Amino acid sequence: MEATATLGLALAMAFLAESMTEYFSKPLLESLHWDVRYLRYIAALVGVGLALAYELDALKSLLGVAAPLPYAGKVLTGLMLGRGANFIHDFYTSYLQREKKAV
Repeated sequence: MEATATLGLALAMAFLAESMTEYFSKPLLESLHWDVRYLRYIAALVGVGLALAYELDALKSLLGVAAPLPYAGKVLTGLMLGRGANFIHDFYTSYLQREKKAV
């Protein structure tokens, strides 16, 4: 897969992981009266699941670094997707919306 396609897919998957976690998991946690800080772990699991399902290994595709263990690159990519979803959301709300208001 081409590097730009991999990057685009990773961004789309990060957004999807964030959306799925917020839409499905947050109401469930709130209804069970559980702490919402568990959302980060759920997002990590969703990210790993998406990376494994789509066989997405960003380290290999973007940097050319192949992991010695078969699924290590995919699991690390999934963890980046799970964390990246929240990071992308925070970046968007903190910086991009602020710039939109300033214009």
